[in-house]
Amino acid sequence: MERKVEDILSGESPREDLDKEVANDTRKWGEHILKILKLAKPHKLSSDAYTALWTRIEETTKKASQRDRQIRIFKYSAVACALIALSFLFWNIQDRNAPYDSLLYSAMNNQNLITEEEEVSIRRGDGRQTLISDGEVIDLSLNGRNENWQKKASTFNTLTVPYGKRIEVILPDNSKVWLNAGSQLTFPTVFDADERQVYLEGEGYFDVEGDPKRPFYVHTANMVVKVLGTTFNISSYKDDAFASTVLLSGEIELQGTGETSFEPQILKPGTAAILRKDSKSLSISTEAVEDHISWRQKQLILKNTPLAEIIARLERVYNTDITVESASGANETFSGRLDLTQPLTNLLTTLYNPLEYQLQKEERRIIINKR
Repeated sequence: MERKVEDILSGESPREDLDKEVANDTRKWGEHILKILKLAKPHKLSSDAYTALWTRIEETTKKASQRDRQIRIFKYSAVACALIALSFLFWNIQDRNAPYDSLLYSAMNNQNLITEEEEVSIRRGDGRQTLISDGEVIDLSLNGRNENWQKKASTFNTLTVPYGKRIEVILPDNSKVWLNAGSQLTFPTVFDADERQVYLEGEGYFDVEGDPKRPFYVHTANMVVKVLGTTFNISSYKDDAFASTVLLSGEIELQGTGETSFEPQILKPGTAAILRKDSKSLSISTEAVEDHISWRQKQLILKNTPLAEIIARLERVYNTDITVESASGANETFSGRLDLTQPLTNLLTTLYNPLEYQLQKEERRIIINKR
């Protein structure tokens, strides 16, 4: 096939093995050769000289192509190395997140137990379930763990406290947690060497064992609390309009999670952080923190507390559905102290005047009608 020198010099050669990406380099070489040819007289260019010139052009083009291929190989290698590095970083992040993902999966997979179970229970990672007697302290520390727990590999376990119950549990690291009615705590059989993570649905009072090398994380649907060793209370019920964290001693860091986002906050003792779920706004204030943990002493402290919120708390504590037929008084607020050891009907008569309202009890349901 005949090829014109001008075609080759302009980078437009039909040679199939000539890479288009080296056209610019080829053109530069061609321009350089053209300058040389302009100095010579065309009629003196013999056939042998033409052949020799053509051979040099091919060799120069081949070298340029090889050099460009080497550059491309280097670029591709650099890109490949970058992809490998990014992949390693991605999988490394995935590995770091794996324990939390497993924790979250186990917690979400068992949340239906809160309304279905009637007794405190622990469901282990293998699906086995153990019922817990009322008033019993669950000791899962190394000292209190029984032989069956010691033999099992670390899995995630879910402790469920149904409505009407409370429980105290000692975790594998000796941290103590008191769980309120309608709560659930998911935790590993053995904590990791570099961090301790649990997931809470409901309300819990934590007394965390200090360990500077292993921070303790309490995850909830809206917030995550990071601690080293301290005492605090978290309330994060799914059907509440708010979530709260109250610090009694030590120091904790509070962060938003899920759809809730706010700057990390450091809480000092005697402060409370209240998150309003509808507006996703966080407020921090000085509080009488003992009021927030009065539920441990079976007391309910009210401070301008809306009636609807009070009813929701009483339903959890007494495991009873309270239905108010009349909307009257729904916007009222109350302040004072309720003794949760009293019968529920006694407490309701302090909230609803017996002269104006009548209570009708049907098994685990109380209906309040306006007279």
